[in-house]
Amino acid sequence: MPARVVGDLIHSPVQVLHPSCNSCFCLDQEQAAAGRRRILERAAAERELVVPAHVGGAGALEVRKEGSGFGLAGWAAYDEA
Repeated sequence: MPARVVGDLIHSPVQVLHPSCNSCFCLDQEQAAAGRRRILERAAAERELVVPAHVGGAGALEVRKEGSGFGLAGWAAYDEA
């Protein structure tokens, strides 16, 4: 499954469920929310894993489309082997 490293675009899983929710680190709040929505739309449509830099745990998010928003389909843990 392909993966997309999103770095500072997502600081909390809440921003996956609500992409318009910004953090204090989103200097251009409109651009940050639009970027999150664009990346999440593609991840859900293309079945890409999302690898955020600031969400705890070792792994990636599986995103799915839910109505006009998004949901977490699962957590893809890294294989330690």
